[in-house]
Amino acid sequence: MVPPDFAVLLADLDRAIAQGAEDRTTDTVEHATGRPPHGFREVMEREWAGR
Repeated sequence: MVPPDFAVLLADLDRAIAQGAEDRTTDTVEHATGRPPHGFREVMEREWAGR
């Protein structure tokens, strides 16, 4: 069982994330790979088509 105070903290974190607290982009993927990043759906569709 999760202590009530910790449960409140987790709920507050989830709420903040849902409201965009973690919505940020960086150039890390492009900097590391030399190519622009692609969205999850695009990658999955490409990979699935190559099966």
